[in-house]
Amino acid sequence: MRLYDFALKNLKGNLYRYVMYYLSNVFTIAVFYIFLNFLFHPRLRSGPLAPSATVHSGAMSGIFICLVIIIIFTVLFIGYATSMFIKSRGKEFGLLSLFGMTNKQIRKYILTEGIIISLVSIISGVLAGMLFSKLFFMAMEAFMDISLPFNVSLTATLLTVIIFLGLFQVVNLLAASKIRNKEIVDNLKTERVPKKMPRYSRIKAALGVILLGLGYITAWIVDGALVIFAMIPVVLIVVLGTYFIFTQFSIVLANKLANNKGLFYNKTNMVAFSQMIFKLKDTAKVLFLSSILGAITFTATETIYSFFTEIPNISGISDMPQDIAILQKGENLYDDESINEAIRILEDEGISIEEFYKVKLINVTNETDKDSEGNGTYILAISNSDYNMLARSAGREMVTVNENEVIYNYPFTTNLFDEVTDIERVYPYEVMELNLNGETKNFKVKGETHGSVTTLIMNYSDLVVLNDNDYKKLMDNATEKDIRIFNGINVDNWKRSYKGSLEIADMLGMKYKNSFYSKVIPYRQMRSFYGFTLFLGFFIAFLFFLATGSIIYFKLFNEIKQDGVEYGILKKIGITKKEMNSMITKQIAVIFFLPFIVSTLHSLFALKSLANLLNAILIKNGLIVMVGYFIFQGIYFLIIRRIFINRICSATGTGVFASI
Repeated sequence: MRLYDFALKNLKGNLYRYVMYYLSNVFTIAVFYIFLNFLFHPRLRSGPLAPSATVHSGAMSGIFICLVIIIIFTVLFIGYATSMFIKSRGKEFGLLSLFGMTNKQIRKYILTEGIIISLVSIISGVLAGMLFSKLFFMAMEAFMDISLPFNVSLTATLLTVIIFLGLFQVVNLLAASKIRNKEIVDNLKTERVPKKMPRYSRIKAALGVILLGLGYITAWIVDGALVIFAMIPVVLIVVLGTYFIFTQFSIVLANKLANNKGLFYNKTNMVAFSQMIFKLKDTAKVLFLSSILGAITFTATETIYSFFTEIPNISGISDMPQDIAILQKGENLYDDESINEAIRILEDEGISIEEFYKVKLINVTNETDKDSEGNGTYILAISNSDYNMLARSAGREMVTVNENEVIYNYPFTTNLFDEVTDIERVYPYEVMELNLNGETKNFKVKGETHGSVTTLIMNYSDLVVLNDNDYKKLMDNATEKDIRIFNGINVDNWKRSYKGSLEIADMLGMKYKNSFYSKVIPYRQMRSFYGFTLFLGFFIAFLFFLATGSIIYFKLFNEIKQDGVEYGILKKIGITKKEMNSMITKQIAVIFFLPFIVSTLHSLFALKSLANLLNAILIKNGLIVMVGYFIFQGIYFLIIRRIFINRICSATGTGVFASI
């Protein structure tokens, strides 16, 4: 029998071991090919894919980063899986040595297996990628508002095959080199070495709980900019605490439960708890790795989803008092025809105008506040009555300004204090010297307000509120070049005004450059960007999620022969099918869902830190993501449970009795 035939026959006989490894590889290669096929799409050579340069560059950068992540992930995942397979095959290598195979031949045999799996995985992955590329292109068309016909890139296909064939072979060579020159008898006894009673340290167990608690408390209470500074220390503390939780505290807890006589001696719990103590010890590092991978996956998904749902709040769009704003100045000062046309366009689109404000502003020079060259800075003056009219509509506090006084209006809100204090004041001066066409006058600064009453349009945002009489005197001295007319429009549903807003922008043209704003335009651009990021993130998150489950799968099925022997003994002493089924289900459930629970806790506290940073409530987003992942985890658990129980039944001669 040739070595190739021998390797192929072994793969067929141990298919249950390699199925998740194969499926993980196929999914990874398929995603890589889909992304690469998109990057080599002919449409990219004809110009930007999206109307917004931000969305286009973000899409290209996002896909490139995903490709790098996939390559790094592939090296680590394949290396870990291959290493785990080799460690579990000591008895097999011992038998091969006993039959006359040298270590060199065994290494060649391992490489042959690796080549077969690699080729099958690459072919399957590329074909799956081609099959699902059309769905990916359809999703990209929706996110980026473009036409993207189906295309299969020969360059992408060749690059995918070459890159992954190279990666697989490098990892396989490294794995084969780890086969040691052990004595034949040592290899044969690999599965018969008796397990020692797991040892644990109460101090390390307590330290794990303390570190985890400290990390959680810090993540919960830090606020504002402190979140960024606390992030790395908290991550390190939580990772170290998680390691001790799985390697020490889990053993302590299992022993405590075993010492509870009422619980321990109840039906099959004696056997189940005894086995679980050893399994927790054997799988501690795997569970730790799975929980960290899961936490990264959950946190990344929750973060992207939160940004997607909180776009108006994060970007400040929700703070804009008017939905649409047009500023008239210079040659456009009396261009009422364009304003009327803008309103007509909105009405033709079925958008109802709820409020329309037309306010005159005066561009004055603040001589008190100098720029870097020593010149006064420009600021817009507004009358007290007009300010209060806009403030009432925007839900801001109205003010009263006496003659020879002003109130400075800072356009942005602050989150540090509920009220503006002297410490927080943006404008530090007690007097404001205003200059208009050579005439200057000093005004006492009565105070300041935070939060714009006019939608921000480039530099036309800071306001100074004057008494109506003082404002009239300024207006009498103003020329046409000093006057700005602010037109603010509120509609019934601004999120539906995208098409109309684009039409208005085209109608106004370059003469209104930087003088037109519609909050729906940046909202749609950001929604497309974060939606696209969420879409890409789903592939990477699912990749990590699949890897987490696969690692647990490898660990379970690499020890299935020993488990079969143990359950065979239990069957001989009278354990029924139902009891065996129940024991296996409980043990697999602990191994599967313990990392999931820990990952969920980690991610929810991380989300709380993000909520503190953004001053938002994000718990709903976290729970939605967790429910989605829990459904996937539950389905995955039921499938693995069925396969595992059926394999155990085959090994014990009990027959197949697992049911989902």
